[in-house]
Amino acid sequence: MDGIRWLAEDCDTYCLLLARGLDLDTLVARLGGEPGDVMPSVTADEAFALAMDEGAVTRLGTCGAWAFSLEHWSAEGMETGTLERVSLGTECVAVLNSGTPPVWFAHARDGEVIEFFEPVEARDALERSEPGETLWGRVAEGLVAAGVPDLTATGSAETALLSLVERHCEVDLPRVSMDRDPHPALLLT
Repeated sequence: MDGIRWLAEDCDTYCLLLARGLDLDTLVARLGGEPGDVMPSVTADEAFALAMDEGAVTRLGTCGAWAFSLEHWSAEGMETGTLERVSLGTECVAVLNSGTPPVWFAHARDGEVIEFFEPVEARDALERSEPGETLWGRVAEGLVAAGVPDLTATGSAETALLSLVERHCEVDLPRVSMDRDPHPALLLT
């Protein structure tokens, strides 16, 4: 199992959006697209070329109970309006590495962004939730336990964050598949 921690090693920039219980057509619609807008088979290299020529592009799929949108060179999945639309009737989480610190985490539920923080602010976020009560509360609790806010973590804050999202959302995006295999993609306009 590759999980999602590999994103910290392989991607200079990315925005990973996970939406619980959505199928791809619903995710595409909430991202502002139509089913006919989906390109059925796009590799990572092709997505990069599209992003350079056409604008923001995301590769799509499902993993367990979650649909995912993975942008390598844009951050539309972290925008408040996107989080609100995608989370209607469900919940979504997003992790953003813009290429410039810090990395960000967001959690939205039923059309509302309920938490947005960088890993070093996890202690402050945790003060707004009972431990274990919410998904973002469990993530914040794990970051505090790992020593991220105190700058005593053994690994990077980004890797700790991705590990916690991976564990609490039970997601696995196979590294080789995401790098080499074609996946459905959508231009985000």
